[in-house]
Amino acid sequence: MQTMKNNDEILPYLNKRFGTLLVAAGVYTRIFSRRSFQNSKLEITPEQFVVIEILMQHDGLYQRQLCELAIKDRPNMTRIINILEKSGYVERKSDKNKRKVYKIFLTQKAKEMFSKLSFTANNYRSTIIEGVNEDELNVCKKVLSKVVDNLLDKVDISM
Repeated sequence: MQTMKNNDEILPYLNKRFGTLLVAAGVYTRIFSRRSFQNSKLEITPEQFVVIEILMQHDGLYQRQLCELAIKDRPNMTRIINILEKSGYVERKSDKNKRKVYKIFLTQKAKEMFSKLSFTANNYRSTIIEGVNEDELNVCKKVLSKVVDNLLDKVDISM
């Protein structure tokens, strides 16, 4: 089987189908973000960073809320929280009203590490949109928002 070797061969194929282009953007973004975090010698993955980033804005969320905001299913979120807890970045505290329900809180370690993590994330996010002007970015966001809206009531990720 012959493989495609450069962007001149790959891009025309990808541009033929909207769904293929969406998937490719997501896959390449995940690969690039992981490499960026690895190259920065961070012990956190981009998926774990997203959870920390959400908690920096809204500390003390329930796991189901984190699932919705990070667009992760429960088993994935449980795994991420377990790893972050074991590494000392988050802690679970039982809800005062519901003994078996836990809220997730950042530790001081995570708060102190956040600026370094954000720097790496901002760098790879900037690289991803390099060469895209603000108008193009706004149109892209608007179209993708419409696609998401079209799917929200048809897809249940809570599993």
